[in-house]
Amino acid sequence: MKERTKKLLACAGTVGVMTIMTTIPAMAATIDWNDKAAADVNTYANIRKSADINSERVGMLPAGAVVSVVGEENGWIQVESGEISGYIREDLLVSGEEAQQLFESVYGDSELVGAEPLAAAETAAPVSQQAVSVSDADLDLMAAIIECEAGGESYEGKIGVGAVIMNRIRSSQFPNTLSEVIYQSGQFTPASTGKLASVLSRGARQDCYDAARDVFAGANTIGDRLFFHAGSGNGLTIGNQTFY
Repeated sequence: MKERTKKLLACAGTVGVMTIMTTIPAMAATIDWNDKAAADVNTYANIRKSADINSERVGMLPAGAVVSVVGEENGWIQVESGEISGYIREDLLVSGEEAQQLFESVYGDSELVGAEPLAAAETAAPVSQQAVSVSDADLDLMAAIIECEAGGESYEGKIGVGAVIMNRIRSSQFPNTLSEVIYQSGQFTPASTGKLASVLSRGARQDCYDAARDVFAGANTIGDRLFFHAGSGNGLTIGNQTFY
């Protein structure tokens, strides 16, 4: 993305407020793609208020959807789409001709699809614990277990699963490392069935990596709860899971 970004910004010229193509009827074939980028992800890319993984989420860019590029900062791309303005990690975007090809492969020759605002329930999770530094291996493991346990759940649900793990690490009732908590006998079924190993082998989905990073940054939607199960019950229900 580095070289693509340089070319894109050179074409875009002076950074400034730009007209967003998503606000007018336009066919993909007639769009000037020189200053456009598309989300090269499985589900969506988070748009954040500033160029920092810990900053507030202000929107989501669905896979293949398009934004206008207005700048670049330390590995983050400053983007605009409709009323949404913020930053997306550089590695989650493709630009120019690649953006056009990606968009058309997902949406065909149609009106541009851009960023989506966050619904009230999807706003950035409250931070209740201090951020922690983690290794790539721990990030991979957290993203994988989140996909296994909450791959079909909302952002809040994914954060909930990760927060349970972090709560256990801090609790005297459980082991005090990520791998020991996840692989503890009788606790996380995917760890014993081979499902977790399979996801680790191929790599977790991007949305699960995003949730894992947010969990390590301190995001928590379930308070100090240490357990969860599928379905409703006594406790805090988020989507199809209950935390208690």
